[in-house]
Amino acid sequence: MRLRGASPVLWRGPGECQIGAEAGNAVVLKGISAAEQRLIDRLDEGVDRVSLSRSARLVDLPLRRARELVGRLREAGMLREEPLPGEGREADDLLYWERLRSPGGASARAHRLGEARLAVLGRLDGGAPRMIAREAIAFLAEAGVGTVLAEDQAFDAAVAQSFPTTARRAPLRTTPDLMLTVEPHLIDPVRARSLARADAPHLPVVVREVSVRVGPLLEPGRALCAACLDLHERDADPRWPAVATQERGLPAPRIERLLAHQASGLVARTVLEVLADGPGAWAGRSLEISGAEPLGLERRWQPHPECACAALESQ
Repeated sequence: MRLRGASPVLWRGPGECQIGAEAGNAVVLKGISAAEQRLIDRLDEGVDRVSLSRSARLVDLPLRRARELVGRLREAGMLREEPLPGEGREADDLLYWERLRSPGGASARAHRLGEARLAVLGRLDGGAPRMIAREAIAFLAEAGVGTVLAEDQAFDAAVAQSFPTTARRAPLRTTPDLMLTVEPHLIDPVRARSLARADAPHLPVVVREVSVRVGPLLEPGRALCAACLDLHERDADPRWPAVATQERGLPAPRIERLLAHQASGLVARTVLEVLADGPGAWAGRSLEISGAEPLGLERRWQPHPECACAALESQ
């Protein structure tokens, strides 16, 4: 039994301490005695049921009160039963998500990612879309996504070389948990229609002239599809279909490298949220980042009334 996330115990004043260093995430304990404070300090080293009794005696605290205090900390989500993880990337990630009190626990989150299957579709010729996809794949493999199915052979080879424990194959007819596309200028309508028939959500990433848009998440059997996005663009600009037709023949845009690196991180973070926590946060939501909007411009999307996907959901 230990404190979650290896969080430090900090003294605040007489009878008061906090577990955790960051305001807003730390838990403050008030009205504790000096003996209780000493016991909490010892929890930083980890204790079990036997050592709890010994620690209570050493700090001159009744065992009953020690158990009450431990129960209080457990109810607050401040204790973990498993031993402290070792060194390395996996341990750092686990401790971090313990501090954030991930739903179900950090170990459960890591397990969900380890069981997840991500398909990265498309063979990119080069430029910013390829760079973003390559970096995002590396981030995701490093973060513990168990299976990365990259359609691009160079991406597949890079995963094999740098992350040999990441699976790169799946049984025939396996449905991925998420399909990721990174495309220049626009979502490919032909591919989008094909992906809409698959039984897996699709996260489109579009690299545009001065911005990168991540999302919205397109879910099978749910209203809101790539055609809806096109219809909304047409509503905003009646000449958009003519412009879009020409954009499909353009080379990939050349964008600032810092923006491309930032986009890679955003793509990886979005994929991890969907795989670990479900689609809720990204359903109908996109985020556009650029040099002018480095923190991102959020947009909410609704099914377009002229699109047939709304009728499919009601069936």
